[in-house]
Amino acid sequence: MKKRNLTKEKIIQIAFSLADEIGLDKVTFQKLAEKLDIKSPSLYNHFSNMSDLKISMTTYLLNSLNFKLMQDLVGKSGEAAVKIFAYTYKDFAMENKTAYRLFLSTKTTENEEVNRMAKETNNIILQVLSFYIKNDVDLIHKSRALRSLLHGYVSLSSLGYFQNKVDSEDSFRIMIDDFILSLSKNT
Repeated sequence: MKKRNLTKEKIIQIAFSLADEIGLDKVTFQKLAEKLDIKSPSLYNHFSNMSDLKISMTTYLLNSLNFKLMQDLVGKSGEAAVKIFAYTYKDFAMENKTAYRLFLSTKTTENEEVNRMAKETNNIILQVLSFYIKNDVDLIHKSRALRSLLHGYVSLSSLGYFQNKVDSEDSFRIMIDDFILSLSKNT
């Protein structure tokens, strides 16, 4: 790759690809430079170190997730919006397993941009749930419940814990239907 064609976004995309191949913990500037067919010092023009790259990868992921959620939720509310949010989140996380693990390992309090993007994701959840819940405290509780359900499912599924003959997608559907039913009790 020619240096003039090298962008932060391209580096981030290749870093995710490389992480999928060799594991996130094994990605280094040297290996990334080899994959990009450049000299590793060129990466320092875009990122100060690996930590900076991982923060940028996390914000890239969250931005992509938020864009996808907003795109899929346009014009939706109530039960349909909760289902769309849940399935979009799950599918996005499962399609981006390595990136999702990076997101989970990045503390939102350590970086302002990651914190802002995580709050944006949470605001999307709050908007979806506000159809059912008007009390701010209850809204936060249900937001935490939904995030925990989704994270738990994605984590267990991606780590291979759903191995028996019962279809895990049926389990997901039932879980989300039960969550929606719990929302109906609040109205």
